[in-house]
Amino acid sequence: MKIAFICEFSHPSKCGVWNSVYHVANELKKRGHEIHIFSNNLIKGTSKTSKRQEKVKGITYHRFPITYKLSQNACQWKFKKELIALKPDLIHAHAYRHTYTQKVPKIAKKLKIPCYLTTHAPFLEKGLRSSLLQFAVNLYDKLYSKKVLNSYTKVFPISKWEMPILKKLGLKKSKTILIPNGFPKEFLKIKVKPNKNAIFMGRIAPIKNLETILKSAKELPQVKFTIYGPIENGYKIKSQLKNINIICQPYDQKEEIKELKKNSIFILPSKREGIPLALTEAMAAGLVCISSNTQGGKELIKHNKNGLLFQINDSDQLTLAIKNALSQKTWKKLSSAGKKAIKERTWEQITKNLENIYKTDKNNPKSF
Repeated sequence: MKIAFICEFSHPSKCGVWNSVYHVANELKKRGHEIHIFSNNLIKGTSKTSKRQEKVKGITYHRFPITYKLSQNACQWKFKKELIALKPDLIHAHAYRHTYTQKVPKIAKKLKIPCYLTTHAPFLEKGLRSSLLQFAVNLYDKLYSKKVLNSYTKVFPISKWEMPILKKLGLKKSKTILIPNGFPKEFLKIKVKPNKNAIFMGRIAPIKNLETILKSAKELPQVKFTIYGPIENGYKIKSQLKNINIICQPYDQKEEIKELKKNSIFILPSKREGIPLALTEAMAAGLVCISSNTQGGKELIKHNKNGLLFQINDSDQLTLAIKNALSQKTWKKLSSAGKKAIKERTWEQITKNLENIYKTDKNNPKSF
């Protein structure tokens, strides 16, 4: 099949949505499908742009200049004409409420093909949006949500906690299928031993709330902390502490695995998370995972059973959690339980599930 994915950012951007799209697209490519990615041309977190069109590792990228920008992650770009000309067999859009998610069902209807939406949990906790953006979100949900959501062949929430919210917005149960985020199967092969090294890997940005780690590092001089990832444009983070190493640069899967092997504790102190990819990868690798109690953190981690949770912004609780994870008995219990809890979520298995849905709908035109 010729499959078109639509998302805000694409290669070489680093973000959860794109990471998810890439892994599924790559698995589908391995299965013999022709993959096209449509996105804007901005590299997320920077002022740089990518080539208008290129083919990388068998995947074709179609990128478009931004015509209007409401916020850093809410942009408008013109792709309709090129997508129609491509004549894909199906369209799969990512990230609910983005302007392109309104256009996709209309294009799919014109082409007489199925279309899908992965939501990516955009139901932010209060206080994290600007007043203007929050007003726009509330207005959108009131006026458009029910119609837009139900215009898709299927809608895929990535988390259980989203499902009652989507139901309240008017999405039909028959159109709802839970498809969680996954991880590359290579992470299950990682062997980690208990030590006094703790790491955060991911996008270095205000939403990740990394200052909480800096405060805990001050209280735990015996622990070596690493913060590793691409830094968002305009954001600054630094520490004079000898036990903390901040590496502001992108990394690939090989580098991520190398870094995870050096550590036994993974920390995710975010203000919000849907289903965090970095957390699933660290759990699969066998690190003891400590997360702030975001919706996504709570869904993946059951406190003191397969990981540890702490209150958002509470560095004292984080410090206590790290001390707890340093106990070899606790570490072995949580490491094993975390790996067991996540092991079925490989991208290979998730893509297989998606492919089955695609094929079923393609063979049943009444479904779209």
